Amino acid sequence: MDLSGRKMLVTGAGTGIGRGVALHLALMGADVALHYSHSSEGALSAVDEICAMGRRASALQADLGDVTQALRLPHEAADALGGLDGVVNNAGIT
Repeated sequence: MDLSGRKMLVTGAGTGIGRGVALHLALMGADVALHYSHSSEGALSAVDEICAMGRRASALQADLGDVTQALRLPHEAADALGGLDGVVNNAGIT
């Protein structure tokens, strides 16, 4: 699947599955905004990997348990990427 030119937000992308999804979307051509709650290190390293692929990426922190922060996140992602085409909602508590 070719996602060239698409702009995606992945929640819970600081570790694990979300981080992997963000990297795979970039491999398919998408620019990616990576949401994290606490794991900035994993999100920031994924941003570096995505940028090395020639894609745009941004790490955005938000506590999605806080309605104000949850409502702010997609707007920040759209601002960072110049729009937003899709969201992968992977955030959860383990």
